[in-house]
Amino acid sequence: MTTTFPPWQVHGTPNYDAIMQARCETLLSNIRRDSELRQTIIADPRALHPDIFQRFAPSSHPEYAGTYRGTSGTSLAEREITAERQLEPGSNFEFVRPVEVPARMGTLLDEIKQLLEDRAADDTGRLVALTYAFCWFGKIHPFLDGNGHIQRALFAAMATEFGFPLSPRFAIHPRPYDRLLATALELFTCSPAGEENGEIGLVAEYLGFFLDGPFEGPRKNLLQASPYA
Repeated sequence: MTTTFPPWQVHGTPNYDAIMQARCETLLSNIRRDSELRQTIIADPRALHPDIFQRFAPSSHPEYAGTYRGTSGTSLAEREITAERQLEPGSNFEFVRPVEVPARMGTLLDEIKQLLEDRAADDTGRLVALTYAFCWFGKIHPFLDGNGHIQRALFAAMATEFGFPLSPRFAIHPRPYDRLLATALELFTCSPAGEENGEIGLVAEYLGFFLDGPFEGPRKNLLQASPYA
């Protein structure tokens, strides 16, 4: 007999937008000024996820907040996530299978640490590193819900560590982008295995608009191609 667990869509909670906007404005302000918080987010996003979403988790399943999909012995051990395709309306694509999520996240966090420690990277290289982390976190989709908020918090933490000021256009909540970036991310996520990184340049071109500093003015040929391809 297959056990079923309740779905979780936090945006349906009463006063969700007001609660999240206040919480995420404070979070973004703290990310900008608090190096210890940035390091915590970068080291393990599971520490931040319940801080934002525990209040929205069903009382019967508090583990929904702060637990990766695919974590054995939990209600998330076999939880798959799909999303509707922008490029093929009426069809869905699947994020990383739950059994792969914990190991994939461990690898990604190790890679992020190495990218942040790369002193030889120039500004464009750092933008590529940011985009790499952003894209792979999105493809893995480690949590049952709230992935976009953690993805943007991680982006803010990494950008600040790289010394890039965040543009006023950027926010953790509400989501500061829609179908244009969603389409680029879909191209990344749905690429054949091993070919995903060829789409990083396209996503980086968009993410650069959320950074000031070296990316504030007009840009030409930001990325001819992804160095990861």
